[in-house]
Amino acid sequence: MIHELYKKAGELHGHYCPGLAIGVRAAFEALRILEIEKKGFPLYCIAENRACYQDGIQVVFGTTLGDGNLELRQRGKTAFNFYDRSSGKSVRLIAKSWPEGLSREELTEFILTAPLDEVFGQTPVHFEAPPDTFVRRPSRVCPRCGESCSEPYLRIMDGEIVCLDCAEKA
Repeated sequence: MIHELYKKAGELHGHYCPGLAIGVRAAFEALRILEIEKKGFPLYCIAENRACYQDGIQVVFGTTLGDGNLELRQRGKTAFNFYDRSSGKSVRLIAKSWPEGLSREELTEFILTAPLDEVFGQTPVHFEAPPDTFVRRPSRVCPRCGESCSEPYLRIMDGEIVCLDCAEKA
């Protein structure tokens, strides 16, 4: 089963690698730990590092950046906070150190098949999942660059309401 998911994730990702395997395995285990039978909404994931992992999570957990249920909070850690907002259950999986000297293929196989406690540690989640309701925020046109920007990302600079990019340039 996990090898089939890894293959499917590789088709989306464009290649096969240990990073993709990490995302596949983490999401696979999260479904099991949280006792989830149907992937997708209202599941949510906050990943703590940007890498190949996210494509594996998207395929297995059913959350995507596009649907707003996969979020990146850059912390530089190979860690994933998984939530089932309907049940309130959550788990954080963080990658452990793995055996050295393995080939790329051997490392991938280790990640996919080794006992869970050799691949990931489990901790309580580090972040609260946002509510499962989408709120469309009003937008304004930035007077400096002329681009439309959602209100939560606007700032007041010199008495003008400007977008983050223009605020950061000032």
